[in-house]
Amino acid sequence: MEWFLLWIPWILAVGWTLWMKSMIISIIVLLGAIYQLFLIKKDSFPVAWKRITIIVQLCWLAAAIFTGNPVLTIGLIIQGITLPFFNLALRNEKRKIAELSKNYEHQTTLLYELRKQRHDLQKHMAALLHADNSSDQTAQYRNEIQSRFTQIDQVARSESNVVAGALYAHYVEALKRGVKLDYHLQQTLSSTPLSDYELIAFIGNILENAIDAAAAFGQGTVSLISRKQSGIWIISCQNDTLPLGNDIIDRLYTSKSKSTKGDHHEGLGTQEIRRIVKHYKGTLDFSVIDQQFTLKIKIPDVRQDSV
Repeated sequence: MEWFLLWIPWILAVGWTLWMKSMIISIIVLLGAIYQLFLIKKDSFPVAWKRITIIVQLCWLAAAIFTGNPVLTIGLIIQGITLPFFNLALRNEKRKIAELSKNYEHQTTLLYELRKQRHDLQKHMAALLHADNSSDQTAQYRNEIQSRFTQIDQVARSESNVVAGALYAHYVEALKRGVKLDYHLQQTLSSTPLSDYELIAFIGNILENAIDAAAAFGQGTVSLISRKQSGIWIISCQNDTLPLGNDIIDRLYTSKSKSTKGDHHEGLGTQEIRRIVKHYKGTLDFSVIDQQFTLKIKIPDVRQDSV
């Protein structure tokens, strides 16, 4: 039904312009109709947008008829051209919402782990209190407890819920894939000038690429370092990596970046990192030395409106 309704303004416009003997305008309107209907069939638009488009196009047609000016029917084409731009903004918002929803799940996982540790802490303390402190087994048990609690403290201390959830999620992912991930955060990432959405995309893409490379290397290591010096944020990430081809290295962090994950990827993660760094007037540099990949990013500590 909606598909038929979308044709109505165009059919009326073509018929009226032909009646007015404006052949050139009729051809232009016909081409506009083909473009819009092909676009709507190819892409998905909200129903409300389609209905509003029909109403506005009918208004353009009514204005053309009442003024006797066939040129005004070109307004139908203008209205159709705006649809892709509105849809692009909608897709960006949906992507942001999906990213933030995913991060909310990360925060929930971190909160559950914190509650679980708090619940088990008393049991561990009682076990250590009655254990033989001179035993190697007790020492090993104590070190295991310390390591377990340090893992959470490393990402939860001083960071916002959003960032802490993301850092913990990547830490767990690294463990599952046999990668040793260390955080050396002299300054909290939450304090950077990046917005929450951009910061999560920024951290996520850096760590995802590093963990993938370290996992492919085989029980590799990843280190994320953050510090601030003279009003400049310095964020670097080091990871083990398999040898990279010159064609990949030459395109890394460019608009033509080629992914190392396979032929079906386009290196969108590195492009997003580059976009964020460029937006905040920062600099990006990387090096590959002896199967060690190092990414170094500098961002001025200047607040500005997010993208």
